Amino acid sequence: MYKLIKLSFLILWIAAFTISDDVYGQSRRLERAERAYELQQYHEAIDHYRRVLDRLDRGEREKSAELTFKVAMCYKYTNNHRMAESWFRRAVRIDYPDPVAMLYLAQAEMQNGKYEEARETFEAYIEKVPDDWRGPHGLESVELAIKLMDEPEDYDIEAMRLLNSRADDMTPAYGDHRGSTLIFASSRDDALGRDEDPWTGHNHTSFFVTYEDRAGNWDRPSLLDEGPINTEYNEGAPSVNAPATEMYFTRCTRAEDISMGCRIFRAAREGANWVNPQEIPLTEDSLITVGHPAISPDELELYFVSNMPGNIGEKDIWVVRRQTRNDAFGSPENLGETINTKGDEMFPYVHEDGTLFFASNGHPGMGGLDIFTSQYRGGEWSEPENIGPPFNSSADDFGIVFKPGREQGFFTSNRGPRGIYDIYSFYQAPVEFLISGTVVDDSTRTSVADANVQLVGSDGSLIQKETDQDGSFLFDETMVKENTSYEILVTKSGYFSGRATESTKGLERSREFEVEIEIAPIPVTAIELPEILYEFDSWELQTQFKDSLNGLVQTLQDNPHIVIELASHTDSRGTHEYNDTLSLRRAEAVVDYLIEQGIEAERIEAAGYGKREPRVLDRDIERNGYLFEEGTELTEEFIDGLESEDMQEVAHEMNRRTEFRVLREDYEPPPEEEEEELREIPDPDLEESSEEESSEEDR
Repeated sequence: MYKLIKLSFLILWIAAFTISDDVYGQSRRLERAERAYELQQYHEAIDHYRRVLDRLDRGEREKSAELTFKVAMCYKYTNNHRMAESWFRRAVRIDYPDPVAMLYLAQAEMQNGKYEEARETFEAYIEKVPDDWRGPHGLESVELAIKLMDEPEDYDIEAMRLLNSRADDMTPAYGDHRGSTLIFASSRDDALGRDEDPWTGHNHTSFFVTYEDRAGNWDRPSLLDEGPINTEYNEGAPSVNAPATEMYFTRCTRAEDISMGCRIFRAAREGANWVNPQEIPLTEDSLITVGHPAISPDELELYFVSNMPGNIGEKDIWVVRRQTRNDAFGSPENLGETINTKGDEMFPYVHEDGTLFFASNGHPGMGGLDIFTSQYRGGEWSEPENIGPPFNSSADDFGIVFKPGREQGFFTSNRGPRGIYDIYSFYQAPVEFLISGTVVDDSTRTSVADANVQLVGSDGSLIQKETDQDGSFLFDETMVKENTSYEILVTKSGYFSGRATESTKGLERSREFEVEIEIAPIPVTAIELPEILYEFDSWELQTQFKDSLNGLVQTLQDNPHIVIELASHTDSRGTHEYNDTLSLRRAEAVVDYLIEQGIEAERIEAAGYGKREPRVLDRDIERNGYLFEEGTELTEEFIDGLESEDMQEVAHEMNRRTEFRVLREDYEPPPEEEEEELREIPDPDLEESSEEESSEEDR
């Protein structure tokens, strides 16, 4: 019994000691996490916080929510948006008391391209904190992002595999006036600074350089130098003047665990080397950070980013000016509220035409940093414009630079699957147009193979193709030109022709036009024309009915090889001799009008059938409240048997008609008139006949 009691005391003593040691270890670990977080050593803080969280008791919900939020913030600051989204969502789920966790969750969702989810989260945040500008700003950004995704600019972009590494590669700048040298910052293994940046967990960045050969290929990057430009500290954001004699860049130093801030330096070029870097005196306050220099093409203005007093947001763009290139720069000036917002404006760049490019998360964007442009006109900056995709994405996009005299260059983005910063090339894709389509039978909806398709341009061009077995055709970018209107005319034996029109006039983006052209089989039976009425006992074609024949004119012009019979019919009243003569003269009046419109007389044969061919209805027709069913033959016997004189008169009116039928398709136009078939005339409407009520006695 004594041994048992002694053993129990020993176990309790060991347990107490172990628990005490564990509590002490947790306390020390949390202390290290908090200190790392305070010193902006976020990469290190993540590990400490997560270890503490793993050993928290379930009952410590309030402490768990606080530490979960701080882990999420560490991922936010280190630009790991996927992990940030996951941890902010966890913080919201376990009731972190500050609604800002919901705001940051929405921002992370945006940066991961989840716009619909972000919209819902922003709306929920606005309900909780209606006075915070960031909520409505987020909703505005969501709507803009969705809109911009549907309107990408015509530029091709490509991740530069040869230039990029497994580490961060960013902020490229051309190092010569021809644009054949590229300088950029990288934290790859070859970087000179061996210390790890406690903020990101990556190496300190150094400058690397690559050269373009005559074939347009870039060689493998190498370290720019091992001093005086590259040091053990972070170097980045280079900007080279137009003659490539001076380079401005950012250097950020540290001492022990303390950041000493960033400063802008200027180095001179001697041969192939950059030498004698000197700090540009922009502030005397050691707590103020300046960086991201951008020298203007005339070298009289230096733009930069700072958190100095007078800021509108967290980071603003400032400028210093001078009268000549040899003068010192003057006092810093904030670019003002048009450019700067309550958020961050960073990475300015001045194009050779004077346009200011910069990155911002304060103006409505697609997520993270987006690239914007603004022009200085009349003493003020224009409203910044989001340049949209493919430059901007849901991720961070910044650090754009243009090759001299070209619409091509490079920019930085972390849109890739690994979330690191990479360099992307861009160039303006040529504006190209395609016209593709299919030809189908308008009655069966089946494709029509071996149809002739003519592409007739307003510039006088004419290209012909045959449709494939599936009825398709394609006129590629070598055939379809800018600022040109096109008529697409389709012909095939046994069919009336079809047409469509497209135009590239005024279009600044590439586009493929897709058309479907229906062609109607030429029927064996006659085709009724829109109703044409005559005065009693007259065959003179009245002016108001001439327009009814424009559809037939169009058909004959679109189908220059067909020969038709133009026939007229009367009702059943009167003698055969009288009606035959009257109908023939009426048919001849129509033929004369067609000839006046330029149709060859040899293509039209007039015929008068009088009352010899009663109409057979090819569809149900309702007129004046009376229904006549499909298949009804309007014979004299049928009409006499109708129930009222009004109904009989309607039937007589339907028998009085003008129609045409195709006799053959072998007519060959005279050579000098062949071009007439290419004239643009309104589409014919041969499927519907006018059913106007007639009030005149007519035969």
